[in-house]
Amino acid sequence: GVDVENDIAKAFRHFEAAAMCGDAFARFNLGIIEGMAGNSDLALQHMMISAKLGDDDSLNEVKRMFMAGLATKADYAAALRGHQSAI
Repeated sequence: GVDVENDIAKAFRHFEAAAMCGDAFARFNLGIIEGMAGNSDLALQHMMISAKLGDDDSLNEVKRMFMAGLATKADYAAALRGHQSAI
C-alpha cells in the first residue's frame, strides 16, 4: 500500500513458505528477489523450478538469463522440457 513499510525479508519468508507448498508464482518472486540481490545462481534455480511447474514468466526469465550468459543452453532446454510437461 501507499503508507505501508516495505519489508523484503518478511516477504521473502512468506514466498519461501508458499514455494515449499508448490506455488510457482512464489518461486518466481524468490527468483526475482535473488536476482536483484546479485545471486544469479539462486535466481536461476528458482526460475527453473517455477518454469517446470508451468509458469510462463519463469520460462521467459530463464530464456533471458540464457541470452545474457547467466544460464546454459542445457538449463534453458531443461526448463523448456519441464514447462511443456507441466502444461
